[in-house]
Amino acid sequence: MIYALSADTSHIQEEESPEILYDAVLIEFEGFEDARFFRPDMDYHGREGVPEVIEFVGKLENVASLDHIGTSPMGFLILSKRMVRVLESVRPFPCRLIPTVIYSERIKHLVQDPDTGRRTWYQVQDPALRNDGFVILQVLSPVDCLDREATLVQGVPFSQSGKKHLGRGAAGHLALREPEGGFPPVFFVPELLYYCFSEEAKRACDAAGLKGLWWRPQR
Repeated sequence: MIYALSADTSHIQEEESPEILYDAVLIEFEGFEDARFFRPDMDYHGREGVPEVIEFVGKLENVASLDHIGTSPMGFLILSKRMVRVLESVRPFPCRLIPTVIYSERIKHLVQDPDTGRRTWYQVQDPALRNDGFVILQVLSPVDCLDREATLVQGVPFSQSGKKHLGRGAAGHLALREPEGGFPPVFFVPELLYYCFSEEAKRACDAAGLKGLWWRPQR
């Protein structure tokens, strides 16, 4: 089985503000709309305005107990450093780890300009007001494995569907040809708009007791 990964938001839905479905909100920077850290062939830091460290404001009390969190307005693959170690223990794979900082929402007014949404000059050293334990994971090597004839979109082979890309759950049947040596724990398929995770990766994360993971079967 191959999986897509989403953040489990059940803990947020149980709170007093169920309309807020994210654990962290991006502190915007110039060009943030195009900095998805998704495509393997893209060095997003080479673009003007993209900072070395991606910063957020969030609910630190929630973040501390999770290994994958939902972010707004960009849905980054933001994982705990512990989860990255678990994935790498399954099998090494080429990736770039983009550092992040999540500041407590209690100091949002200090770190984020209310008018522009951009980062202020204010520096935060108190570890109780920041979390440095997460990274954005960017896979660096594509796996060309989609079976374009066996993959079905509304009953039609992908090759005949007129589609160029598929989102989560868009295929009625997703067929991937397993490469020699097996799938990496997390991998990029050029035709898919999300990263795929192997069965071995899911088992390792489950065995490690990682939290905040919603595994969505894709085949």
